[in-house]
Amino acid sequence: MSRHFSLSKVAYGAVAIALLTAPAALAAPGVSSTKPADLPAGRYVLDKTHASVVGKIKHMGFSNYQFRFTKVDAEFTYDPKAPQDAKITVTVDPASIDTSTGADAFGLKFNKELAGDGWLEADKFPTATFVSTKVEPGSGQTGKVYGDFTLHGVTKPIVLDVTFNGVGSGFAPGSVKTGFSASTTIKRSEFGVSKYVPLVADEVALSIEVEFDKK
Repeated sequence: MSRHFSLSKVAYGAVAIALLTAPAALAAPGVSSTKPADLPAGRYVLDKTHASVVGKIKHMGFSNYQFRFTKVDAEFTYDPKAPQDAKITVTVDPASIDTSTGADAFGLKFNKELAGDGWLEADKFPTATFVSTKVEPGSGQTGKVYGDFTLHGVTKPIVLDVTFNGVGSGFAPGSVKTGFSASTTIKRSEFGVSKYVPLVADEVALSIEVEFDKK
């Protein structure tokens, strides 16, 4: 009995040491801080399951029509001591445009039409990209990310208004997860996609929701 009791004390002691020395591994999932300074330095890759790029465009004045891209990838590097030097890259597959409408009145697959001739022409321009050139931290959780956006074979500078949603642990022990919301507005005619302007608006509002995992 005494030997069993001694082993139990050792086991409980080991558990206690683990609790004291590895709090990160036992942290509850979810956001633990909304301060950008608490985001650990390193490289972060996109959690593709929890990422969306949604566009909104005015259609003939009747509606603010929405669509999304289902194939997106991104990564960034970050150092809380030099947040202005963060580097972000994003790639989007234009052929993955999804309107969730099925076939239109002419019996055409609307997604395929928008990815095709006269619109995004994804067969000729299979990738849209954003590469940051400057990060401008703002007050609190906000900031601006400047960069070069390439769409339909044309590259133009754009600015993303970004909100840092927080940093914390994922479900995997010891993992680090973070998330951002971002938005911008582009003129599609500047990228050579001018079909039906102005009947279908020139301005396209983009709304971005992304989560990243630290590597």
